[in-house]
Amino acid sequence: MARTHEDLERYVLASNIPFEQVGQGTWILRDPDWGGAQIVVHHADTLVIYRVKLCDLPEQFSIEKQAALFRHLLHLNATEMMQGAYALEGNIVTAVEVMQIENLDLNEFTAALESLTTAIVFHREEISALLK
Repeated sequence: MARTHEDLERYVLASNIPFEQVGQGTWILRDPDWGGAQIVVHHADTLVIYRVKLCDLPEQFSIEKQAALFRHLLHLNATEMMQGAYALEGNIVTAVEVMQIENLDLNEFTAALESLTTAIVFHREEISALLK
């Protein structure tokens, strides 16, 4: 059964995570346990895109430190992020999940949020340590 924007909105409500709807099909979820991080959930055509900013890259960041960070992010992609991925968007380290909305159910929606919560709670600190 194809899912709709209304289904996605029900999933956001069912998550019991404080949120703000900032546009048609876009919600920002903010949990006090996330230390200020927020997960953006965006419905775009046939996709649901989940994104969280983890940290900014320093302006003065050596090639050696970049290599160590990228290696660590690739390792996390292979071992911890089964569906999503760590990524760079300009000078921002993010974690992203993308799912098809057509068959998305509450369990899959929740799994994506849990994956990004792991990135926030467990990996953000170790990633930030590599930036020093």
